[in-house]
Amino acid sequence: MVVQCDNLIYTPVNALTFRITGNTECLKPIKENGVIVALEGPNDLNITVGLTVPIKKTRYKINIIEQVGNPLLKPVYDISIAKRTKATTFVMPMLPGTRKLYFWSTFFVNCFIATPEDKNCIALLFRWSADTRYIKFEKILKEVKYFKRRYDPSPNYVMFVFDIPKGFKREYRAFMLGKYSKFTREYKLDILDFHNADINDEVGQIIFKSDKRRELLEKRLNADLPKESELLSIIDIEAETYDPEIYKLKKLL
Repeated sequence: MVVQCDNLIYTPVNALTFRITGNTECLKPIKENGVIVALEGPNDLNITVGLTVPIKKTRYKINIIEQVGNPLLKPVYDISIAKRTKATTFVMPMLPGTRKLYFWSTFFVNCFIATPEDKNCIALLFRWSADTRYIKFEKILKEVKYFKRRYDPSPNYVMFVFDIPKGFKREYRAFMLGKYSKFTREYKLDILDFHNADINDEVGQIIFKSDKRRELLEKRLNADLPKESELLSIIDIEAETYDPEIYKLKKLL
């Protein structure tokens, strides 16, 4: 369990991630194969992969530890249960509503294209809450036309599963094939609108195949990309499928 280190600041970012700032020079990153697996500090402080820790009344299972921000400045660490899926970016906008409606920064966890029991769907995972606003929100989701079912994968989470809206089956197939630029122009604009983004942001550069992103990838890969190439890798089906073990919160010690 995490023990407080003087002047370390633990701040929830969203339902997946919390951030450590403040006196982070007291933390020593422990790496395996170039990946941070623990942060060690004074007084037996040990933030390590596999632990579940409480941050301002919200529990997080530590699966990913990353140093973010400017490496020349004081270290900042993001501690995450998982990364947001590609389905969260490109599939979730097929459903009605906005990020604000879905409690993007508080209760929403991730979007998936499958669960252990559901295939070719849109599955939204949330942290359960007794907040009256969240309870009302659950009722709204059940009234969405393509709602399929709701279930509790654990006491901490709620999953809502939807069928693919008929008007978006072409876009869904394109997503599965990694053909992000093949979305209709209307859906591309829906994606940008949902994420409060514009054509110059990363998601806009991907779906509109910007020369700027192509040049960036070519420099990163040290290779020339064919003009027909998509500017984001094809999806990993396993990563886009809900795995209960990744999100399972352990009991606190």
